[in-house]
Amino acid sequence: MCLSSPRVVMPTPQPDPNAQAAQNAQREENQTVRSDRKEDVLEKGIRRARGGGGRRSLLSKTGKGGMGFYNQFIDS
Repeated sequence: MCLSSPRVVMPTPQPDPNAQAAQNAQREENQTVRSDRKEDVLEKGIRRARGGGGRRSLLSKTGKGGMGFYNQFIDS
């Protein structure tokens, strides 16, 4: 029959205040960089959505639109 050994409970280490302050400062810096990048991506998305909304020729086949009329002489 096996007897279990007594469990040894290790005390939790106390956090170093200097290391904790450095982690908090790094976390804040990362947060500001992340928010700046998020704003840049949002601005680029808005610019892309607004751009390219000009007129499109129905005669040319380039881009969206094109050949938007019926022509009996064009073989499809």
